[in-house]
Amino acid sequence: MRHAPEGAWWLLAEVSLYTPQAVDWGFLSHHWKLLGDAGRKEKVRGDDGEMETVLWTRDRVSLLNTISNVSMELPSEPAAELAHSLLSRIEQFNMHLSEVDAHIKSLRTLCKRKAKTPEEGNGLVLKWSANLVVKATEVLNLFLSEVSETKKQSDFTTPQSGSRTKGVQTKSPSVSAPDIMQQAVTAVFTVGSIVIVCPTVDLQGLIPLLHTIITSESNNEPRLRRLSATTVSFKVVAPSLYVQSWATMAKICIADDKTAKRYIPLFVQELERSDLAALRNNIMVAMADFCVRYTALVDGYIPRITKSLRDPCEIVRRQTFILLSRLLQRDYVKWRGVLFLRFLLSLVDDSKKITHLADFLFSTILKAKAPLLAYNSFIEAIYVLNGYQAQSSSDPANELFAIKGMDDRSKSKRMHIYVALLKQMAPEHLLATSAKLCAEILAAACDSLLNIDNATGQAVLQDALQILACKEMRIQANTTSDTAEMDEEPVADGPGAATSAAALALKGRIITQVAKKNLIQMAIPIFIELKRLLESQNSPLTGCLMDCLLSLLKDYKNEIDEILVADKQLQKELLYDMKKYEEAAKAAAKGNKGKNVVEERCKSVLRDVNQCKATPPLSAMSLPKVKGHFTGQSGAGPSRPASVLDSVRRKQSFESDDES
Repeated sequence: MRHAPEGAWWLLAEVSLYTPQAVDWGFLSHHWKLLGDAGRKEKVRGDDGEMETVLWTRDRVSLLNTISNVSMELPSEPAAELAHSLLSRIEQFNMHLSEVDAHIKSLRTLCKRKAKTPEEGNGLVLKWSANLVVKATEVLNLFLSEVSETKKQSDFTTPQSGSRTKGVQTKSPSVSAPDIMQQAVTAVFTVGSIVIVCPTVDLQGLIPLLHTIITSESNNEPRLRRLSATTVSFKVVAPSLYVQSWATMAKICIADDKTAKRYIPLFVQELERSDLAALRNNIMVAMADFCVRYTALVDGYIPRITKSLRDPCEIVRRQTFILLSRLLQRDYVKWRGVLFLRFLLSLVDDSKKITHLADFLFSTILKAKAPLLAYNSFIEAIYVLNGYQAQSSSDPANELFAIKGMDDRSKSKRMHIYVALLKQMAPEHLLATSAKLCAEILAAACDSLLNIDNATGQAVLQDALQILACKEMRIQANTTSDTAEMDEEPVADGPGAATSAAALALKGRIITQVAKKNLIQMAIPIFIELKRLLESQNSPLTGCLMDCLLSLLKDYKNEIDEILVADKQLQKELLYDMKKYEEAAKAAAKGNKGKNVVEERCKSVLRDVNQCKATPPLSAMSLPKVKGHFTGQSGAGPSRPASVLDSVRRKQSFESDDES
């Protein structure tokens, strides 16, 4: 029999779904017999044998779907005959797995067609479902018995240590009859399909057998050995059966909450330790279903489930990202704790497909659903991405979600994530983030709360300085007004529109003025103290700090005289620093100086100004008077730096989302 044109049977199935009365039963019956005979006789030779089998299977599945759709239009006698034929084929447990679901679905529909009442139809479905489960249990029992017998023979013929037996060959615990193993796989798959159409079917005889299979790998771990009922590893002996048993057990757990409470911890454990990518992918799908069905039960396992976002297999990572994203959108999982921070790594995944999904999630869905989440989690994200354990939990899994290192590749990845978060923030939140960076990272380094003696602490500080200097952190009046206008609802032309535009413009000017005030009052004193500390340690981060200062002050270069009106010496130092550093940076860019010319110039700047004397500590320097602020406080005592830093560390309150 020749194959139908590709898609022909599928198209017929789609047509029959909407107009079943338009399909001729005689035509279907004839082709069903032909396809059935062809399927039983197919013994294809050559390299294209597997493709031929797939084509036959595809045609039979499409035809079965068509039959299922038109079965309600069939007369009773043909319907009963077809139901008997389907049941006979299922009982043999020798079909391709893709055909099993179609057979089960069609059989259920035919039983309901045959019954006079819905109750009678459900009774018929339960009856044949129970019979199939019994037969499947027998097939699985037979296979397990053969595996056990083979293992015993292997143990008996294996020479023990110190034995005098010579020349005895060891027999591996493999199955001698592949057909029996494939029949067992199909039987287990069939039970999973039955559970979906008949959740009330009795499975008490089968569940212990599935338990034996899925816990067999526990033999390799002494602490888990008590869970296993056998000494055979089915992952080694019959990997396809091992994987399929987990999938069927997942379907059973969906149907029975008592079984779910017992086995969900085992699913999480297998997800973490399995070296089979197909099994990890299947379990991830099952865990998503469990989240919907047993939300409270699974919630405590979310941190462990999210580790699959860093799975070595791209398919598993992408599957995990898609499933968790859907759960988050439907509020089965909350944006809180480590979940948000672990999603950040998807923005720089090695797979372009995953990064595109992550860009869409963060820039569109998340920005609308949780607009404050990026702001509330930003500082913690810096620590977590650098693997700094001071503010993150001691969970070893956090190493999976860190991009540690000061190499260009690691810094570029972290910066890409930071920029993505900054783009989600409103101007007022950018302003607050700038203050938090100064207070919680820069000031923490000054007070030794952030250890910058090691590479991890230095990376955290360097990231903070680069974030402060990046263009996404810059707030200007015109961009502030434009951003605010985009977030507002459109207003019709008229007096109301003019008032709204004026209010937005005023908001932009206020934010810009506050940004300048924060720079003068909060950032500059901390930068001065941090610069003194880095120079005393000859730290390579001095150059990064100067880059940041240049970026922050370049818009106020003509106002430095006014900003530091009370301290001409400090004013002179900063201006000279900026001039020397700019010259050194230009020279380095042209290649006229050595590799470290910028850093060397930065280290010598203050010595040049002070006639080769070391820079005095901040407590010994006269502090600047900030115009409009410190009025009436012309003196500068040693207690002033502490008071300035203390005032910086006062947290600004912003209303938080529930997910923070």
